[in-house]
Amino acid sequence: MGSGAFVCPEVIARSREAGPTARRMRMAISGGRLVELHGLLDAGREHEFYSWTEWRHLRRAVLALDNNECQECKRRGVYSRASIVHHVQHLRDRPDLALSVYDGDRRQLEAVCKRCHEALHPEGQRQYKPPAPPLTPERWD
Repeated sequence: MGSGAFVCPEVIARSREAGPTARRMRMAISGGRLVELHGLLDAGREHEFYSWTEWRHLRRAVLALDNNECQECKRRGVYSRASIVHHVQHLRDRPDLALSVYDGDRRQLEAVCKRCHEALHPEGQRQYKPPAPPLTPERWD
């Protein structure tokens, strides 16, 4: 299929114009890129996916599709500016959908604000171990 940078605006434009039928379309990740992504995931280096040209173009297109509004906040009737594009089905679970705006009739990528993204990914919050107890009890009396 080649680079997704040239296809994704087309997919988004058609989905706006044609409605539910076009939503079934999805921009599949090429076989070579999928193999590369699996390698990154296996090595624990999935963060490198987010520097791919295809992702950067698609990210901008999804933010534009959602008018830079957080879709989670919008569902609650609140407006927030989105800065993150969220994989509804996590990248590690469904790498084949990494560059897909839609998965069937459902959105696979949606714009969210930082607060909502952190709520959607509590496992990503840095967990600190409790401090070790002091070696000797300190007393001031």
